[in-house]
Amino acid sequence: MRRKWQAWIQEHIDPVDVFGVYTRLRRVGRRWAGLCPMHPERTPSFYVFPDTGSCYCFGCRQGGDVIWFLQVVEHLDFAGAIRLLQDRFGLPAPPRELLPQTEQRVVTLIDALALAHRYYQEQLFTPAAAHARAYLLSRGIPEDRWTDFGFGYAPSDGDALLRAMQSGQVPNWVIPQCGLFFEHDGTFRDLFRDRLILPIHDAAGRVIALAGRALGDATPKYLNSQDSPIFRKSAAFFGLRWAAPAIRQHRTVFLVEGYFDAVLMALHGWTHTLAIMGTALTDPHIQWLRRHVETVYVCLDRDEAGLNAAWSILGSLFRGGFWPRFVVVPVGKDPADVFEQADVATMRRAIDQALEWVDFMLVYLGARVRGLEIFADLRRETLVPVALQALSERKHLYGVFQQIAALPDRTMQYLATLQLGQALRIDPPKQLYADFLRWIRRNRKSVATPPEPVEATVETRLLPPYEKWIIATLIEHPERFEELMRDVGESILDSAESRQILRFLYDTWYRTQSVTWADLLETFPDPPERDWIHTLMREDLHPTPEEFQDAVHLLRSRHYRRLRQEIIRGATQMTEVLPQVIQLVRELLATEEAAGLGIRW
Repeated sequence: MRRKWQAWIQEHIDPVDVFGVYTRLRRVGRRWAGLCPMHPERTPSFYVFPDTGSCYCFGCRQGGDVIWFLQVVEHLDFAGAIRLLQDRFGLPAPPRELLPQTEQRVVTLIDALALAHRYYQEQLFTPAAAHARAYLLSRGIPEDRWTDFGFGYAPSDGDALLRAMQSGQVPNWVIPQCGLFFEHDGTFRDLFRDRLILPIHDAAGRVIALAGRALGDATPKYLNSQDSPIFRKSAAFFGLRWAAPAIRQHRTVFLVEGYFDAVLMALHGWTHTLAIMGTALTDPHIQWLRRHVETVYVCLDRDEAGLNAAWSILGSLFRGGFWPRFVVVPVGKDPADVFEQADVATMRRAIDQALEWVDFMLVYLGARVRGLEIFADLRRETLVPVALQALSERKHLYGVFQQIAALPDRTMQYLATLQLGQALRIDPPKQLYADFLRWIRRNRKSVATPPEPVEATVETRLLPPYEKWIIATLIEHPERFEELMRDVGESILDSAESRQILRFLYDTWYRTQSVTWADLLETFPDPPERDWIHTLMREDLHPTPEEFQDAVHLLRSRHYRRLRQEIIRGATQMTEVLPQVIQLVRELLATEEAAGLGIRW
């Protein structure tokens, strides 16, 4: 089934265009190469193979077809990857019956969320939703933009959505799984009542969850759909549908805390803004950001909770290898307040004057001494004395070290301590790094040692060059199996490192079938065979007949050595096997002399 999908996709889309969105590719022979978008690296080890519509990274050893790649880098399911290809590359709508059964259930859930969202959008323009419309206008969002942001309204009736979905012939199994209902006394009730509705999208632009903002005194103020097979709060962003294209264009993202912060930022020109669903950045969030952005701005609330959340996010972004900047709103508590109390120019100045991460550290440390009064004067001359006062307490110094320890390698840790030492006017600045290393040694059990920067690595099990020649030849000329097995038989295949690949090639040739690189990739999805196949695809070998003969001689030599060792190990007395050993030695000598190797005993 997967092969059919891949072939169908290649008929409509050039796979190089898909992979090229995420990394700059350059042609290398018939292949394309670039930096891997799935892990940080400095030298290209990511290869795209147009013939098979697949990719492979020789650094992180991950690879697959276009659908697999989009599932990994965009955190999508199978159907979501297809939808993204439709929206971004004009892929025609595929027949639904081609989807695997599990993916059909995902599509059904997505369709149910889309139905619920449309229902709530319609309800926004009913008389009962007058206060919801008034609220949107009071936040400065004009009516002609409500549809763009997908606003809706959940009636106060406790089963309004349930009735709408039942009348829409939604399957019964969807109700408890879509995250929009809760069970009470054996019956299902609507999760959202008398709330303004905001949609939550995935990277493919599909509605995967809904959020409800209370319009009265209900708590909590914001309520999200419950986790479901298509939605995990810990891996989702709010605003992804309109932000993703702008993020790819600018390679920059603004992270905010509130949903309306994201809406108003986008409304006033900063469409590359995402809201964190909560105040914590998780590993899935960091992975997505690392694949899509180079610069991160953090715009969180200007209060104690917002300051603590920003400190936590700093550690998470350090873990992803980012050097973030922090936007301090000049008026109000959050970005939304700026647009309501001032003008766009005020926000633009705040962004232009965003704090580097080291200055934010000084602000955070200063707040431990002066509280929120620290925001009154953010000049470094003012911040340094109070930051040093805070660092005189071990808990604050060790808190800084804990943040720096999150950086992914020693080089970045050294640069961070050096820059902070310079900002604090420590003489010499690198003294802070020495203190940091001592802290690491004392706390090595509780602090993970960062790995070195990930680079392309050598294969853990190298495939002998002569076996590469044999495989490359047999794929194009399978009839040469007769030459390979002459005088020896099929047992020679078991003497090769690549015995499983050779067995597969032999079996398909014996059945008079042809083999393509795509067949090999599908048959051997795991290392080391998968790694060897991608290496062969990258090297694009075309051995001459003479090189193939030399490779056969070398494999026969290995075969005879293996047989000799097996005979000796299995014998109880040397006299029992001496004639066989002598014969093997003669054959081994003849083989290695023919290959020009000579022999050493």
